[in-house]
Amino acid sequence: MTDQQKLDEIITLMTFLQSYIQNNVEQSFTTLTFDLETLIEEYLNVFEKKNEQYENLNYLKHNYPAVDLVNQAKDIALQVTTNADARKVAKTIETYENHKIKYSNLIIIGFVKNTKKKFQNVEVYGVKYLIKLAKQGKREQKEKIYEILKNKVPWNSLSPLNDKLCFDIVFDVINRSAVRDYTICEGDFDKMVLGLSEIKEIITTGKIRGKSIRAKALVEYNEGTKNKLSQIEFNISSIIQICTLNKNKRQSSFVCLSMNETDEIDNLKEKIINSTNALANELGLSKQITGSKR
Repeated sequence: MTDQQKLDEIITLMTFLQSYIQNNVEQSFTTLTFDLETLIEEYLNVFEKKNEQYENLNYLKHNYPAVDLVNQAKDIALQVTTNADARKVAKTIETYENHKIKYSNLIIIGFVKNTKKKFQNVEVYGVKYLIKLAKQGKREQKEKIYEILKNKVPWNSLSPLNDKLCFDIVFDVINRSAVRDYTICEGDFDKMVLGLSEIKEIITTGKIRGKSIRAKALVEYNEGTKNKLSQIEFNISSIIQICTLNKNKRQSSFVCLSMNETDEIDNLKEKIINSTNALANELGLSKQITGSKR
């Protein structure tokens, strides 16, 4: 997955999460099946030094007034709320002052709404602030944010990820020499099988072991996309099966294909290329696989 693809999915996940909370959570996050405060804590800490990390005060004292997270090193108190409109911000400041909470800086993040009104010694942000951090982040920071979002939120129980975004990632895995190169150009058939196996893995499970590539599993796609991906995966499996049977028949540890076998594989590769390109067009992706000459 490229840096831009990872950033695109981070933005998609955050935007969807904001929309989901707006449509399903009225006053607080208590009805969520996951801890949004912890998610924000880990998200923000990606950009902080080890000795300047945020910590969750609610772990120390349940329903700590006006504050969810604190950064002791930077003297910051932070509250995460659904709606940081002017009235809610004023109420938070009042509670903050009444309890004599001693942090020089107060940050309020309104996950659904945030006021543009200015308050003395108080910063009010929305989800755009979190997305801006991701955009400005280094590659390894984007990697960490992506993993936090994928691991902390039960996305399957909320809504499937965007088919187009996930297939964009899968497309780039399919668009490799193992598919593009017909057998006349293929140098190493065993490497071809390895490449095809990784394509099969990203389609079926949404990931490739040992690599930081993530999409969604086959069962999570919409029905139409899932059926088309299933056909692509079937043709890939057919090529792998031809190569495996070849090795078994010859009782060899490497693949050495006959003319009939290479013709069959080339036909399957052509089907994979055509099906992948057709699905890319259907989902609105401006990219195509160009196969080598047969």
